[in-house]
Amino acid sequence: MNHRRPPRVLWRTALPLLGCCACVSTGGVAARGHYQTPERPAAPEPAPLLVSAHLSRFGVEPAPMSETGAARMVEGSEASEDRLVLVFAHELDPTTIDPRALAILRADGRRVRPTRAFLAPADEGDENRSLTLTGNFGSEGATPVAVHVIGRLYAETGEDLQGLDADISGPSEPDRPVVVEQLEPGPRRCPDARGVVRSYWTDTLTGVGDDDLAGIELRLADGRTLAPSGFDDQAQREGEGEGEALDAGRADDNVLDLCVDADVAVVHVRFAAGLFADPGGVPSAAADVDLSPNPGPVP
Repeated sequence: MNHRRPPRVLWRTALPLLGCCACVSTGGVAARGHYQTPERPAAPEPAPLLVSAHLSRFGVEPAPMSETGAARMVEGSEASEDRLVLVFAHELDPTTIDPRALAILRADGRRVRPTRAFLAPADEGDENRSLTLTGNFGSEGATPVAVHVIGRLYAETGEDLQGLDADISGPSEPDRPVVVEQLEPGPRRCPDARGVVRSYWTDTLTGVGDDDLAGIELRLADGRTLAPSGFDDQAQREGEGEGEALDAGRADDNVLDLCVDADVAVVHVRFAAGLFADPGGVPSAAADVDLSPNPGPVP
């Protein structure tokens, strides 16, 4: 009895065809184009930013070192050195602060470095965004115009801040808020309030008193507007009663907490012009600031 064997050639032909079909069904352009499901991109982390650089003051010119006169000292006293205040969008890692990591460009093209760098004016544990530089940065005729992070400086999150730069505003420029964010109240931050709005300014605020509360307008998410119920984070206060002792603590700095007597989120803050003054007596600027869920630097 003869049994016919199946033609093997058909199998050999069919297998490559099946493989080819599999390739088309899983990798063809038409299939991808027709059934493509776009993936939602991950929200990028906000980049660390150097949001302001403000020349708080020029130092007092030291006396000449000889009868013929001499250039300003490389490092002088507190009074003879210029003072530059930087504000970052992120908290700084204090262990990485080094004056050699920063450089200042002057209007005459010269580049100089600070002699010192330290956390100030605000230096409390949850306010490490402000960095003060001192040194001989120029003069009225050759003002400092820009600051650059040229070395390793890190945020508390571990982000490398090298490469950041900012234009420098002069001493006659008014103090202004550059970062505004909403925080939760706590034992050391508006303890009797239901909300807190923290503001970082380009320079130290002075003359902060209860009579300034009416010059600040908070707009809430439900449409209401109100003034802060009080200030916090300022040691020097006015209008607290004749003869009353002021709160003991640190001197005023460039952080001002607004205590809010409402549970609803604050969506907008308006500061009237001239509410405060910087150490040189220049009145503060007017400002309108929108608050977002992920606050960043004020435009």
